[in-house]
Amino acid sequence: MYKTPFFRNMGTEDLINLLTSIFDTSHDGLYICDNKGYTLLYNRAFLDISGISIDTMNQYSTIELHQMGVVPISCAGVAIKTKQPYSTIIDYYNGKKGIVTATPFYDQYEEILFVVSNVRDITEINNLQKELEETRQENLAYQHELQKIQGELKNNQQFIYRSKSMHQIISLASRFAKNDSPILLLGESGVGKDVLANYIHKKSNKNGEFVKINCGAIPEHLLESELFGYEKGAFTGANAKKEGLFEMAHEGTIFLDEIGDLPYSLQVKLLNVIQDSKIRRLGGTETRDVHVRIIAATNCNLEQLVEQKKFRLDLFYRLNVLSITIPPLRERREDISVLLFFYLEKLKKKYKEDKKIDTQVLDKLIEYEWPGNIRELKNIIERMYHMSESEKISIKELPPSILNPKSIQGQNNGLISVSNTTLPLKEAVAEFEKEYIANVLSKTPTMQDCANILGVNISTLVRKKRNLLIK
Repeated sequence: MYKTPFFRNMGTEDLINLLTSIFDTSHDGLYICDNKGYTLLYNRAFLDISGISIDTMNQYSTIELHQMGVVPISCAGVAIKTKQPYSTIIDYYNGKKGIVTATPFYDQYEEILFVVSNVRDITEINNLQKELEETRQENLAYQHELQKIQGELKNNQQFIYRSKSMHQIISLASRFAKNDSPILLLGESGVGKDVLANYIHKKSNKNGEFVKINCGAIPEHLLESELFGYEKGAFTGANAKKEGLFEMAHEGTIFLDEIGDLPYSLQVKLLNVIQDSKIRRLGGTETRDVHVRIIAATNCNLEQLVEQKKFRLDLFYRLNVLSITIPPLRERREDISVLLFFYLEKLKKKYKEDKKIDTQVLDKLIEYEWPGNIRELKNIIERMYHMSESEKISIKELPPSILNPKSIQGQNNGLISVSNTTLPLKEAVAEFEKEYIANVLSKTPTMQDCANILGVNISTLVRKKRNLLIK
């Protein structure tokens, strides 16, 4: 140390006080002991890092502290024993980790006078390194999943999943596809019942088409003509004959979505088609053979509708020969990440712009409850893709319903508590409408009953239900 006039003019006590103050401001732990290991001086940082109390430090030597199990190792003790500097990494019992270097100082006879130990806290660095490694492993896992999905895209695999429950469902669907018995698909709205129906059709190797109709989306007076067709002059405006969807699906598959909304008057006609494999067009006299596989789907409780005399028991038995229940997305979270990457890959191929998902975003999406299931997931990933201004989709692109789901839902009979939100008016109105319609739907057995209460056409209700992602 080179002394300036400032130090030369200071008294011994003042100099000691100054050096002690400087000693104590160090962020590194500093510890000095004599050649027997007894404490001479230490700073606050050393106590914080090592977790040793002041009383214990003042009472015992560094060698005794090790023997008592207060510290895992005494670097100063090793330095005293070997008369050489010693360095190591110590995991202290308070959870902190430090790099410790003990350096002995000698007298003119090469005997140790005292040992100075320096302790650098690397706990935070170690934690950051751990987090970095975990992130690296996650990125490798996501990259592996993405490679799998890319392979599936090339092979045109229709159903994307990783969960054991979906594996069992696909296995069951593949077995069901080998026969012509009716199949009933159950599950919440948006879980992929239509995709599974199409999967079964393709697995069955039928020559005919896959024809889909939503029984709740078409008014009752038009639904019959859509399903069974009509002859010329059957009703006003029928200027030419037209084949119905059952005829179009001949030797193929007809998918009757929202079968619970099928009007009661048409249920007996559907039952006859299932039993006789024949249809008769509106206004016609002759019957026509139709060989179709019927797949029906609903998110309603059909047994409850049967009890309420709104669904025929005999039709329920005929449709429920083989049934598959698809679990909601929140019950198969293993599928969330692969579905996200699947739809992201499709967007990248369509718009020729490469984008990646930040790991924080992915964590949030996996934790989310997904009330709208796969349909909601698809819409949200598309929204984030277009909203993102950079190559990485960040947390700011997440909608409020995912960032803070509790603030969106109030406790007032399942409706929005507007005072607890900070949404723009347009979004608040949309959320209120969504919750209100969902509330009425939960209390009515059919879509038609819900539409009657709301005072809207059933086609309007179906459109709103789809657009607002109501399950």
